[in-house]
Amino acid sequence: MIEQTTPRRTRAKVFSALATQGRTASRKEEEKSGVSTGKQRRWLHFRIGVLTLGIIMLFGAVLNRMFDLQVEETDLDEMAQRQVEGSVTLGAGGENHLDGHRGFIFDRQGYELAISVEVPSVYAHPKQIEDKHEAARQLAAVLGGSPDTIYAKLEKERSFVWLDRKITPSQGDAIRELKLRGIGLKRASKRYYPAQDIAGQIIGFAGTDNVGLAGVEAAFDEELRGGVIELKGLRDARGKLLLTLESPRLNDLEGGSVVLSIDQRIQRITEAALERTATEFKAKNAIGIVMDPKTGEILSMATWPRFNPNRFNDFETTDWRNRAVLDVYEPGSVFKLLLYAAALDAGVVKPHEPIDQEHGKMRFSSEVTLSDTHVIKNLDAEGVVVQSSNIGAYKIAKRLGREAFYQKILDFGFNAKTDIGVPGESVGIVWPPKRWAEITFANIAFGQGISVSPIQLAMAVSVIANDGELMKPLLFKEVRDREGNVIKTWEPEVKRRVVSPEAARLTRIAMEKVVTEGTGMRAWVDGYRVGGKTGTPQKVDPRTKKYGNKWMANFVGFAPVDNPDIVVVILIDEPKVSHLGGMVAAPAFAEIVSQVLPYRGIQPEAVYAGNNITFPTRVEPADPLTDAEWELASEPPPGMLRVPDFMGLSLADTLTAARDAGLTIEPESTGFVVDQWPAKGAEVAVGTPVQVTLARQYRQSHLGYAQQ
Repeated sequence: MIEQTTPRRTRAKVFSALATQGRTASRKEEEKSGVSTGKQRRWLHFRIGVLTLGIIMLFGAVLNRMFDLQVEETDLDEMAQRQVEGSVTLGAGGENHLDGHRGFIFDRQGYELAISVEVPSVYAHPKQIEDKHEAARQLAAVLGGSPDTIYAKLEKERSFVWLDRKITPSQGDAIRELKLRGIGLKRASKRYYPAQDIAGQIIGFAGTDNVGLAGVEAAFDEELRGGVIELKGLRDARGKLLLTLESPRLNDLEGGSVVLSIDQRIQRITEAALERTATEFKAKNAIGIVMDPKTGEILSMATWPRFNPNRFNDFETTDWRNRAVLDVYEPGSVFKLLLYAAALDAGVVKPHEPIDQEHGKMRFSSEVTLSDTHVIKNLDAEGVVVQSSNIGAYKIAKRLGREAFYQKILDFGFNAKTDIGVPGESVGIVWPPKRWAEITFANIAFGQGISVSPIQLAMAVSVIANDGELMKPLLFKEVRDREGNVIKTWEPEVKRRVVSPEAARLTRIAMEKVVTEGTGMRAWVDGYRVGGKTGTPQKVDPRTKKYGNKWMANFVGFAPVDNPDIVVVILIDEPKVSHLGGMVAAPAFAEIVSQVLPYRGIQPEAVYAGNNITFPTRVEPADPLTDAEWELASEPPPGMLRVPDFMGLSLADTLTAARDAGLTIEPESTGFVVDQWPAKGAEVAVGTPVQVTLARQYRQSHLGYAQQ
């Protein structure tokens, strides 16, 4: 049976189905809506957390800064001061430059050898200059030089530039009158040397920036250089100092001072003698040292040609050299007196012990022969020094022995620095005995084949004058601070005993006889007993490495003999008129001694002449020839020559001078030349014999002295 559905029931089902669908859809929408709301809620919580964390961190930073301000940085006034205050350093260069004043350099008597004076320096602010070409033109007219050079400085991208440092006061006045915008003047300290070229090589010089560049100026730069000052004040927004808050202590810019052992008066005497000698004999250069043998103090140390540190740029750099300390030479025969003293000290010779001269020639091999310029058959050990025998010196050295001789050379101070305190001091060269061939041994005995400095030689001679003790050389006496307080001194110091007092005394006797009887008679000084030794070493040709035709003329000595007050060393490099030490260097020694001893209060002694003794009148050295006369003498007609001056020479020096001139000598006696014929300057043929009259004892003996 089929049930028929009524319309009412059908509608009920439809509504029921639609309701069911609606509830289902509503549940699905609710589920979807619930998922979306959860995500939004979580995102909101995240943002709130981040914001909270940021607030906490910011609050922590504020708390930390509050802690710093309240606890750590309590001095806020100081912080504010640093923002408005600045500082400037004086004495350190630049726009705010104010030179420190270098201290003085004095001689031993207090005379000023180096001082500082105030002079203007000109600067520019390039950015303030409108017409730089015109400014450069006007400045060049005052300062000298090229306008282009000044313009190049003005073109630099700087707020400040120096145009010229340490100009003359008159130039400064001229700059002021120009009234150029951006151009100004500042005072500066300039080094000035009142003695001009006196002791120039010792003092050295300071450069534009007041830095010592040579000599004492360089050696004591730290002590002499002025200090720096830091000034505090208020500054503007650009950092420039507007107003200082304190007064500067300008004394802090002053440097200390140095006092030398040099005596300006003795330095002048020495330099004058060197200049006269070097000019007369047309020498390359010359060196002279005067020192006190008992203290080691250097009283003068001179080099010719002279050097003026006020104009150091006008001189060759070689003229700056203190050759007495920096250069070395072969000493020549002056070395024989040191050998003699060493041999006496060792007891291997006695003063009057005969030394065989081998008739003037001693053969070492078929190619090598040692010879003396003049032959004197009978010489004792003392006579080897007096007459300057090379063969005799070698024989004495043989008795002493190589090792002992070498050790004495070292004991005298050679082959080592003297510690005089001059930068760059040379030590010379003396090879050890294992490197000596026999002829080398002989050469060293008479001062060749080795090199020594003049200061070393002076110290070695002082050993003889100082009873055998070697002193340390003293060029400086004291250093003072800017207030004048002595902060460092140098005192006499005995380095060691080299020979016995007796050996030194006997050597002094021999050295006196060099002047009264030997090769050094032109070193004689009226009223004083002097001793010395001549030297005429050949110079090695740097190209051939062999001895050539250039010479050194040397003389070393002291006075008075019985109690030496000064030691004098003279070296004349490459004299062209004559090369003999006795003729060239000895007169310079006499010139110095004759003035220095009276200046130091050493009065001349009385002269004794026995009733039954007569002596020839002292012959003064001849007047130096003029340049024209020397030119004539150097260029005689073919086959002819002009007779040199032999007056006052010993027989040995006369024979040498005659041989060099191309003449022969006919002596009538022995001793010293008191007359000659033909006279000096006479024109004669080469080989012409010259007759000379000699006197055996040329000088008068002094009161109370018996010649030994």
